[in-house]
Amino acid sequence: MRTTSGTLLAVSVLAVTVAGVVAVTMPAKTLAIGMMVIGPCLAVGSAKPRAVAAVGAYALVLTTWIATAKGLWTATVESRLLLLILCISGLCVALAYNRQVAEEQAAKSRARLLEIVRGSRAAIITSSLRGYITGWNPAAEQMYGYTAQEAIGKSIMMLGASRDEITLIAGLARRHRLDELETGRVHKDGHKLTVSVSVAGLLDRNGDLFEVCSTHRDLTAKRSMEARERLLSDRSAQAERLESLGRLAGGVAHDFNNLLSIILNYTDFAIEQGAGVGTAQDDLARVRGAADRARTLCRQLLIFARSEPGNAEAIDLNLILADSRDLLAPMLGEHIELAVRRAQLPLLVHADRTRLDQVLMNLIINARDAMPQGGTISVEAGTTEIGEEPIGVHPEVRPGSYVELVVSDTGTGMAPEVAAHIFEPFFTTKAKDRGTGLGLATVYGIVSEAGGGIGVESEVGVGTTFRLLLPVAAEHAEQDRGAAPVRPPVAHGQHVLVVEDEEGVRDLVVRILKEHGYAVTAAGDGPSALEQFEHKRFDLLLTDVIMPNMPGPTVARLAQQSQPGLPVLFMSGYTERLLGAQQFIDQEIELIEKPFSADELLDRIHRLLTAPAPETARGQR
Repeated sequence: MRTTSGTLLAVSVLAVTVAGVVAVTMPAKTLAIGMMVIGPCLAVGSAKPRAVAAVGAYALVLTTWIATAKGLWTATVESRLLLLILCISGLCVALAYNRQVAEEQAAKSRARLLEIVRGSRAAIITSSLRGYITGWNPAAEQMYGYTAQEAIGKSIMMLGASRDEITLIAGLARRHRLDELETGRVHKDGHKLTVSVSVAGLLDRNGDLFEVCSTHRDLTAKRSMEARERLLSDRSAQAERLESLGRLAGGVAHDFNNLLSIILNYTDFAIEQGAGVGTAQDDLARVRGAADRARTLCRQLLIFARSEPGNAEAIDLNLILADSRDLLAPMLGEHIELAVRRAQLPLLVHADRTRLDQVLMNLIINARDAMPQGGTISVEAGTTEIGEEPIGVHPEVRPGSYVELVVSDTGTGMAPEVAAHIFEPFFTTKAKDRGTGLGLATVYGIVSEAGGGIGVESEVGVGTTFRLLLPVAAEHAEQDRGAAPVRPPVAHGQHVLVVEDEEGVRDLVVRILKEHGYAVTAAGDGPSALEQFEHKRFDLLLTDVIMPNMPGPTVARLAQQSQPGLPVLFMSGYTERLLGAQQFIDQEIELIEKPFSADELLDRIHRLLTAPAPETARGQR
């Protein structure tokens, strides 16, 4: 800019000088003097008012000297030309001043715009219509890793833009479209970015597009957060669905347990009494077998509902894997290979041994059924550290050290819509005669009850991988194996009050107790039971936990107020853990879970009646 201004001033001074020389040497002096006005006019382009005034003054001085030397002051035309030069010089000074002001404002605007571009948090990149970078602000350096020297002059394709995308962006700029385009880009170090690109066209003085200005905003972290939130939301919804199904399963199991108590025990009565001969006895045995299978089914439902208690202990998972190979390999057939890889160090987990066996068996049998044409099942165990990030298991696990069990197959795999429901009870893709749909639901219940999580990855035609995480146990727990219960001796008229709202169960319990020497009084609800204490004493109270009008714990509390020290045995189709979680009972109570056999009920009552009475109760007796 300074060079251009200096050149214009030099040219304007030269023009005045040349016009003066011409005025002295040429006959047409008036015309030559008039040419001196060209100097101030040329100097206007310098946008320097003082310099323009100096050129104008030079022209006036030179004109005056020539007019004086040549005796032209008497000529009217020359006097007018001198006045014209003076006026035009003043006008040029004014024009130069206006131009100077305009250029200063433009320079300030450019400086302001440059600072905005440099200070913008968004990457601002200008490029030619062919996609070559012409501008690169510091935010672009930070976003993409390239310095301005590395980027300017290079094709924008080095950022991951395709040729079609460059054409599209140029087309948007021509149509003055400022649409935001979400697309992928690549950092200098190779990692991928998700960016939002806003496009604007840069026009020349003729209104023609000559460059494209694009503003890039990094959406990678935002999209990653949104994806994580969607994942957490989906997992939360699935966890809520499974929890709801668990409550439903627990309720169904409770009702079934009441019915099974009746079926099991009355079938035992019929078998013991030798009812029927030949095929009748076989029929009763089949009924008993079916009832046992139904009892197992209810226990699986309760395991899924995480309300079936187990005998948890510290176990080395390597031992389970070692035993499983010999146990399960014959069940797989020659067309399926089982590869088991154990860890070098002990893998201690706090869980029920039988249930862990059940988990492994269910997963391997499922893998076998997914490979009708044969394949490989891989079982691998080890340890892993879990951080704060979601890892694709249900339910979510806390950060810490975990034992990891991975079971993979090369079977048919599952579509995503199938994999989303596999842990739900009674959901199965197998034929009706080949599965109940409780295998994986049971696995889910066992793993979640142990404080762990389970996840699945599957691809149709490739195979399925289950990943189980179980918290690391600190040390081996001492095993406390109780002796198997035996039928106690016949009672001698001890009086038992039975409180049960289900008539079938109530009649069953009364029959069991009476046939084994107990005196029994029965009541269908709490208020009726409490009336009996007005004129009778009892040796034991046997009551259901959840009943209409008055729950069992309230009946027991009021009964013990009337008869202090009275032993109480609760019975319920719900488990002790579930009842405790719902604050129906305390942990110290005596509870027998339905369905129970006659031997189990008689054993529990006998132990309660023969146990030493508490000191407070002895004193009150």
